[in-house]
Amino acid sequence: MAIARDEVMSTPELLEHTLAHLPMRDLLTIAPLVSKNWLAITLSPALQRALFFEPDLTGTHPVENPLLVEMFPPFFLLPSGDWPPPWLWPGNASRFKEMPWITAPDAFKREDASWRRMLVTQPPTRTMVVTQTTHGRTGDFEQRAVLKDLSLRMGVLYDIAMPFVDGGASFSLRRHHDLDRGNDLSLVVWESVSCLGKPEPLLGELFASEGFKSVELKFEERVRRV
Repeated sequence: MAIARDEVMSTPELLEHTLAHLPMRDLLTIAPLVSKNWLAITLSPALQRALFFEPDLTGTHPVENPLLVEMFPPFFLLPSGDWPPPWLWPGNASRFKEMPWITAPDAFKREDASWRRMLVTQPPTRTMVVTQTTHGRTGDFEQRAVLKDLSLRMGVLYDIAMPFVDGGASFSLRRHHDLDRGNDLSLVVWESVSCLGKPEPLLGELFASEGFKSVELKFEERVRRV
């Protein structure tokens, strides 16, 4: 038994195969601390794909990153029923304040936090359409922006969505599980505008990532919704 164990531990290919069966959280946080050899193995292309750090193009159906699903529920929950009112969408300030982030904000906020580099799905999301609807006294207006040639990582998605929520908006993500579609993901944002001006930030510094990078959204012409 000891000989077989030692053979696995000393053979990179066998060790990689063994580590690939670890829970994703253990592979990310525990395995690299065991030894320099284990750390080196976790940096192999196969395990980097398993950790959603590198693209895996072999899949035939998009798979959500399970660790991100656990840590960032508002980005992965689907609205209940047949599209409820926007204030019931999962991407809102109240749901943000229920994320695991609230229990360890310093760890999540770090510029080099690993979640920022993680792919949202495997294979990676290639295109995302952002649709923003603004509701006010003069009616509802809609504008769209398209982000192409993405390998969408959580840092980018968070940096796009968080400012909307901080300003009082709600969002929901619609996934298109057809790899042949031009847009893999739609971020739908709804915001109510008051004549009293912008509200105070709802999330503030507590949810501000130190790695934040502004993402330019080139919105098309705003149109009135009928």
